[in-house]
Amino acid sequence: MAGLLNIGLTGLNAAQAQLVTTSHNITNAGVDGYHRQSVIQSNATPQFSGAGFFGQGTQIASVTRSYNQYLENQVLNSNASLASYSSYNSQISQINNLLGDSTSGLSPALESFFAGMQEVASNPTSVASRQSLISGAEAMVSRFQSMDARLSEIRAGLEGEIASTVTQINTYAGAIAEMNQRIATAQVAGPSVAANDLLDQREQLISELNKLVKVSAVTESNGSVSVFMGSGQSLVVGGTVNNLAAVQDPS
Repeated sequence: MAGLLNIGLTGLNAAQAQLVTTSHNITNAGVDGYHRQSVIQSNATPQFSGAGFFGQGTQIASVTRSYNQYLENQVLNSNASLASYSSYNSQISQINNLLGDSTSGLSPALESFFAGMQEVASNPTSVASRQSLISGAEAMVSRFQSMDARLSEIRAGLEGEIASTVTQINTYAGAIAEMNQRIATAQVAGPSVAANDLLDQREQLISELNKLVKVSAVTESNGSVSVFMGSGQSLVVGGTVNNLAAVQDPS
């Protein structure tokens, strides 16, 4: 009878674990970066008797998360491309609007200047034509100066954004390094006993970092990740961060 009760208890414990995990999935359904978790059961070690081996019920083998490294890499690449093109479009649109404006852009000033040149070429003795050309030239120079000032403002704004972005990158890198240490501590029994929620949090940090700068992540044998950027420069290795700095090009 005791054996029957113990076997039944293993089933109840497994069912409870399933319910707890399902509840955990539901409450975290709206959390960015969360991956659905599943309880994996296996049969308990059987007990030997003279008549053979008798089953001892079920046990929890592991709790896994629905995660696919290939798909995650595809998402990272797509998000990096989207962020890059969005940033490019934002900046080029400002310049395009500045130069291409039909009223205050560069084209009207150039058209007016060359029209004055044509008029002087056609009627070189006309004082009015020459005065009109001089006025057109002055207007064009003024327009160039105005645009130079505006482009300098855009450049200053971009330099500020770059400095802010570098600060954000270092912040994310530090958080990933800290998460590496937490995961290594939590998975002291080995990567096979995964700290799923911490892994999700780290993946989300990498995803957010990837929106600022294209990165690649390599999972190490101890469960930590090394994060690389550019042509392979290391940003995070285990619990170590190689901080970036924004340096203005003297040229």
